[in-house]
Amino acid sequence: MKNLEKVNYKGFIWPLVVGIVLWLITPWRPSGLSLQAWEMFAIFVATIVGCITKPLPIGGTTLLGMVVTVLVGLAPVKDIVNSKGVVVQTGILSSFGNSAAWLIAMAFIMAHGISKTGLGNRVAYLMIKKFGKRSIGIGYAVTGLELIMGALIPSNSARTGGVTWPVVESISKSYKSNPHDPSRKKIGAYLDFTAFHANILSTALFITGAAPNLVAQQMAAQKGYQMSWISWFWAGLVPVIVATLIIPIVIYKMYPPEIKETPNAKNWADGKLKEMGPMSEPEKIMAIVFSLAILLWVLSGFFKIPQLNSAFVAFLAVTLLLITGVLSMEDALHETGAWNILIWLSILIFMAGKLISYGFIDWFTKFIQNEVHGISWGLVLVVLILLMFYTHYFFASGTAHMTALYLPFLTVATAMGAPLGLSAMLLAFTGVINASTTHYANGPASILATTGYVKQKEWWKMNFILGILYMLIFGIVGSLWMKIIGVW
Repeated sequence: MKNLEKVNYKGFIWPLVVGIVLWLITPWRPSGLSLQAWEMFAIFVATIVGCITKPLPIGGTTLLGMVVTVLVGLAPVKDIVNSKGVVVQTGILSSFGNSAAWLIAMAFIMAHGISKTGLGNRVAYLMIKKFGKRSIGIGYAVTGLELIMGALIPSNSARTGGVTWPVVESISKSYKSNPHDPSRKKIGAYLDFTAFHANILSTALFITGAAPNLVAQQMAAQKGYQMSWISWFWAGLVPVIVATLIIPIVIYKMYPPEIKETPNAKNWADGKLKEMGPMSEPEKIMAIVFSLAILLWVLSGFFKIPQLNSAFVAFLAVTLLLITGVLSMEDALHETGAWNILIWLSILIFMAGKLISYGFIDWFTKFIQNEVHGISWGLVLVVLILLMFYTHYFFASGTAHMTALYLPFLTVATAMGAPLGLSAMLLAFTGVINASTTHYANGPASILATTGYVKQKEWWKMNFILGILYMLIFGIVGSLWMKIIGVW
């Protein structure tokens, strides 16, 4: 006899309370807001709260939000077209044609190839072999590994859980550094915490580094700012390099490992590479196809050729992996993360677009403008960045946070005179570095903060310090660099 699937019914309480209360106070909504704008706001906020409390996985939660949006008449199922063939109201099904969602879905399938062929592990072992003579060298090797994997694997959780953490765990235990034990501080705690911050840096360097980046890309486009793969990479390059040089040594000084010399790491990596043997044919094909994808993504930033659209490049790469036999169609269909993100990212972006079309964002912008009238755009941008960063203490999802605040904050910043490019990129980067807050800040935090190597008190304390350092690096170095390359 089959049982029902488990549902977190308690997780429905807060989304329902928030949504119903907002809906009931509709007659007393702020002046200047239409009925549809407030009702859409109520559903959107309830959906975001549901993404935090997780009564269902995020895909199921957003599907519920979509169904409610259609049932109350705020969006049709299909596009409504007038007699001239012009779309007068976009339907919910149109949301599933979102290019960003398809790009990252295809990237997930490509990442499966990295894992299946063993290419990701080979890169990891080579990095440890090259830089593993001292514990700080392993820290930098883990950081370098994450930066490489950031280009190869589009999910920050997949990079941490599938590649980086297994490597960190193996190295730590090879030195008898065990979790939930005083020996954790031999080297495991240092590597665990360094791996988390390496993930932040890899996410900041690539627009495909994590889902929230793609949310920022789509919402910035609604304000007229286009983020391509290469433009994001170019904007983040210098601040990420500076942070890459500084962060591991700061962690090393702040949270020093008891073991300073690690001569066994090279032998360990050598052993793993010998077990793998020479590069297999699938590995070689995987490396060639992904290198081609990276090249085409870079070229798409320079040449406006339709066939070089970022999403199409990802489709092309997956097709090549299928016809060469590196992946099977079953591999693609079983990559549930790809189809999950295609659903929830498409729906959240559609709902955010409805907030714009019903005028909620315009109203919010004017309200904030009136409140901060007379304040310089620089100060306003600083305040918005601080709010974007520290409000993440209330979020367990970078995507939910980015979806809720990015577009309103970007709108306010530009309305106050802040340069569009600078505002778009700084707020997007803040949506990455604000993971350096809590042990539930994002997927990698949930993985690495619960291994038993780093205590929760240590996690919060050290992240508070590193969070300030991140904001200084991206706010000062990043802004100056973006000025030099003409972002603003």
